[in-house]
Amino acid sequence: MFNRFLNEKYQNKTDSFIAAAADLKESKDNIIDLSLGDPDIITAKSVIKEAARDAEAGYTRYAHPRGDKELRQEIIRYYMCNYDAELTLNEMMVTVGACHGTFLALAAVLNSGEEVIIPSPYFTPYKGQVELAGGKAVFLKTKMEDNFQIDPEKLEELISDKTKVILINSPHNPTGVIQNKMILKQIVELAEKYDLLVFSDEVYEAFDYNNKFYSLINFQQQKERIVILNSFSKIFAMTGWRVGFVIAQPDILDIMQEINEGVCYSAPSISQRAALSALRQEKQIKDEIIITFKERVEYVWKKVKENPYLSAAEPEGAFYLYINIKKSGLSADDFALKLLKNKSVLVLPGRDFGDSEGEFVRVACTLEIKELEKAFDRINKFIQEQIGVE
Repeated sequence: MFNRFLNEKYQNKTDSFIAAAADLKESKDNIIDLSLGDPDIITAKSVIKEAARDAEAGYTRYAHPRGDKELRQEIIRYYMCNYDAELTLNEMMVTVGACHGTFLALAAVLNSGEEVIIPSPYFTPYKGQVELAGGKAVFLKTKMEDNFQIDPEKLEELISDKTKVILINSPHNPTGVIQNKMILKQIVELAEKYDLLVFSDEVYEAFDYNNKFYSLINFQQQKERIVILNSFSKIFAMTGWRVGFVIAQPDILDIMQEINEGVCYSAPSISQRAALSALRQEKQIKDEIIITFKERVEYVWKKVKENPYLSAAEPEGAFYLYINIKKSGLSADDFALKLLKNKSVLVLPGRDFGDSEGEFVRVACTLEIKELEKAFDRINKFIQEQIGVE
């Protein structure tokens, strides 16, 4: 519906699956929600208690616009211990989650009309973030039969005189794959050849089930053109605290800070203190969470392999499976809507991640295995009903 007060670029919005699903969710009970990457695990009690103590001690005012100094120092320690990478305080900025950091970084580097190459499928917000920053998203299709690995030759074909950034995500949302180390090396070499930036979304770095993850922080000699995007949300079960961080050259962070003065100035002080507490307890918190999600991902992968009408790339990280449902005879949108309507299971259709053929749905393994078991009992029965097999 037209509203003269709205920005004209939002007047012709496409139909949203999320909106349709929300209406159905309100009218149904016993929904098994596998749609959002929001873990069912609560933040560690020790973190909550320490954050509360810090709030009582006075950490309720604005934080430094680049982030709590102690937190940034702890991030430096983390990267030294885990990657043997040397960082300084002026090479990082704490943000209100990784999405906020991604947008600020894009806004800091993009001129109007400059292009960002994004491998597809992709994390849904990327396209909108690029456009809000004044840029243009250019998509590089990856395929399930190639394990959704980036093809450097095809990537190079997309590079134009307007290209400014290559945006990669590994471990990957929505597919759960991890990009090969040699492919990452070739991407960085292309960035050097064409004088580009590489943005690396490493939010799921700890969810590496086969020890394949390779961080771009390792490319220290090329760090002037590398931007690392990370978050406390997933690995520390802190999605609602909204704390992330960006590692980049100081000039980029200076502009990000300037832009953010007109957005939200700084990440919440109490949330940053909670993140500091979590990082200081990294080992004991992370290990349990990783084990939990590995078990869930492996369970869902087993259920997919057992159903001849489903297929997916083997998950290597993160906590999603990107499932091909073409053999069900339904488009992804129809599959997701009918599954919700008829069986009360909510998954996301692939169009939200760049699936123009309508062949994929994403499943988030964010519930206990007993709930995942119920979900796949319903999914299997739903598919049998669709294809007329008992």
